[in-house]
Amino acid sequence: MKLSELKPGQKVSLNGILAEYQGIQKVRIPNFGKVEKRVFRIDETGDYLYYNLADGSKTLKSEKIKLL
Repeated sequence: MKLSELKPGQKVSLNGILAEYQGIQKVRIPNFGKVEKRVFRIDETGDYLYYNLADGSKTLKSEKIKLL
């Protein structure tokens, strides 16, 4: 399965950390502007993890992501 095939709201494990896929969102990058990224919300801390849109062709296994 590829990263682009994930649906918003799906629970995943990122290197053993529980997270929820939020979908593609606009994110503000300091000193740059707004860009679209794939967003994961980490359950324990509420922090966010971002992937570039180009990473959508990568497989879940190569990124060490497991579906729950």
